[in-house]
Amino acid sequence: MCTSIKMQAADGNILFARTMDWRGNFTPSAITVPAGYSWKTVYNGKTVVNPYAILGVGHDLPNIHVDFSDGVNEYGFSAQKLTFSNKSEYLTNASNSENKLQLAAFEFTTWMLGNCKSVADLIDKLVGIELMNDEFSAFKFGRNDLHFSACDTTGRIVSIEPLDGKLVVLENPVAVVTNAPIFERELEKLAEYLDLTGQPIHENRISTGNFSGKPVWPGGFTPTSRFIRAAVLRERGIFPKNETQNVIETWHILNSVTVPRSDSRSDTSTLYRSAVSLDSRRLYLQRYDDFSIVTYQL
Repeated sequence: MCTSIKMQAADGNILFARTMDWRGNFTPSAITVPAGYSWKTVYNGKTVVNPYAILGVGHDLPNIHVDFSDGVNEYGFSAQKLTFSNKSEYLTNASNSENKLQLAAFEFTTWMLGNCKSVADLIDKLVGIELMNDEFSAFKFGRNDLHFSACDTTGRIVSIEPLDGKLVVLENPVAVVTNAPIFERELEKLAEYLDLTGQPIHENRISTGNFSGKPVWPGGFTPTSRFIRAAVLRERGIFPKNETQNVIETWHILNSVTVPRSDSRSDTSTLYRSAVSLDSRRLYLQRYDDFSIVTYQL
């Protein structure tokens, strides 16, 4: 599961926020790594040296390396990984090119944050990345069914989907991501609730603002329901003045897509909510069992 949104304030502040919906024993922590952080890939043990410092949420995998789920780097570039509804298609056989880097999908966010200054920089460098399954890997890491979202200080946001062994980049005019495949189909469903425009009205507006005769948004926790709910609330919310107000408004939208624990519905719940400010390089983190939002500075 998981829901991701970008929110922009009138003063230009950009927040890239998300819920982390997961099951199991993952304990989220705020983590920083310095520029020059060195790590080895789990696929074939290649050494990667990240040029850029990172602040984000994740955990340190014992005897492996730091694993970021989301974060921001020193250039204000941000990336997140989200589950992808059993649609990820990875490579089995690595290419023979020495210019290609083979990664497990769970490592891709750590690589992006440590090696890219912007979305444009990321797109240029994707030609050198291969996301692999573990059939011939040195370390068996299982199936990581993921896709990714990335944003930079210009406000540009894209989704990256592993399809047919390739990394497909999709521009995201809605600035909302969940877990459903076929992003174009999600936009078609959203059009039932919004009169979409060709150009945004301002940074957080993608519709005419006319909601007359439109249906009430769905209340469930399916990927499509969360996508529509987050997009409509983002559309109808106030235009925050600055970073402080942006955090408050963003958190209220995240409240609408946060998945509570359940004894019967599912073993998946929202382990944490986080947001990074792309201009101030701050991280805001709230764990499921904590009412407070803790702030960290890169």
